[in-house]
Amino acid sequence: MRILVTGAAGFLGRHLVRRLLRQGHEVACLTRNPADLPADFRHLPAAPIDADGVGARVLCAAFRPQVAAHVAALYLQEHSFEEVGAMVEANLLLGLHVLEAMRESGCDAMVWAGSSWQHYQNAVYRPVNLYAATKQAFSTLAEYYLDTAGLKLLELHLYDSYGEDDPRPRLLNLLQTAASTGETIAMSPGEQRLHLLHVDDLASAWQRACSLVREQAPGERRVYCLPSASPISLRDLVAAFNAVDPSRPVAVAWGSRPYRNREVFEPWDGGQPLPGWRPTISLPEGLRRVRKRGAGESCPESWPMGESLHRRQEQR
Repeated sequence: MRILVTGAAGFLGRHLVRRLLRQGHEVACLTRNPADLPADFRHLPAAPIDADGVGARVLCAAFRPQVAAHVAALYLQEHSFEEVGAMVEANLLLGLHVLEAMRESGCDAMVWAGSSWQHYQNAVYRPVNLYAATKQAFSTLAEYYLDTAGLKLLELHLYDSYGEDDPRPRLLNLLQTAASTGETIAMSPGEQRLHLLHVDDLASAWQRACSLVREQAPGERRVYCLPSASPISLRDLVAAFNAVDPSRPVAVAWGSRPYRNREVFEPWDGGQPLPGWRPTISLPEGLRRVRKRGAGESCPESWPMGESLHRRQEQR
């Protein structure tokens, strides 16, 4: 297939691009700055993400994708007044530009990332934060193209992800740093449970979704989720991290920080997992990879996750 990947220089994006190339697909990259693409992507068709959508339009016209894998997003756990416009630009306007460019170029299928955080307290729709609300808003806007252009749409509601080359300021990276410095991390009581998926499993799910969406009927929309084998509490996750390398344990001051506003204690369990896919990397194996990298093993060059146009905050 010919697949357009938005956010191709990001954490998930670059893993997805490499997986698609290994499987023999043709790939084009829509990215904030094509100069930031990894060296092994430089031969691929690419265009910049811009405010007026010209990059997406020109790239689609030249590449004529069969599927758009819309990975790019701006995630902010909590937003300020000044950041509202950036979230709308990244999570709504960019996707609309891609949909318009798809329609003009004859591309009839899109896979995009929704969020489990659209389902606070297991509701059909109750956003945890504005980020989740923008994800739902894009889904609603995409219904227009579903109805008027007969597009095939597949929405993947994602949980938490990780990997040994993850550059984001997420919990495992904080633990990795603390293991090296010996500092004690101040955390909440740690009763939150979460699904944590290795980025390689996440990329394989996206590849599967790109195949499935081609099989859908025109004007059909499907929604799936990508859970791990089982959720784990924050306390148990830290214990599992320490068990991988007991010689460098991380000290945590549990309860020294309060829970956040609208804390998620149980992950959403109302979705249908993606058919024909399951995670293959166990959490112990994934954590072993993360800790081995921290011990000095080389890893691929790191790039910002998902092509956020502005800064983001850690999720956990």
